[in-house]
Amino acid sequence: MTFCLVSCSQSHDIAGEYEIIGPVQFLLKLNQDGTFYFDSYNKVNSGLPADPSISGKGTWRAENDVIYFGTNPDTDIDHNYTLNFNDTKAKFKNESSKDLSNKKTNGKLQFMDSGIFWINGIELNKRN
Repeated sequence: MTFCLVSCSQSHDIAGEYEIIGPVQFLLKLNQDGTFYFDSYNKVNSGLPADPSISGKGTWRAENDVIYFGTNPDTDIDHNYTLNFNDTKAKFKNESSKDLSNKKTNGKLQFMDSGIFWINGIELNKRN
């Protein structure tokens, strides 16, 4: 029972939306049910995001602040979702706050290992 409580509470803190905004924008949604959606966007000239250019989906699980991603090629990959996240890992980091008030701190997620070469090292910030 203790294992379940620790595991469930950890997933609850990690689940949410993560993003990085720049010339290329990334959005990762880690859902409470263990599924995820990843979208990357290229900015258009007007500064507004264009349609997702590269996307992926699948399942995720957390073990000790390491998130493991999986993609089922039969059900998760199609013409809209082309990225295969199998063998992809990311590290969840709690952003420490020097403010000792009860403000909620945001987390970060950094991709560590992936067969998707351009995703390695990308750090996404958790949305409020």
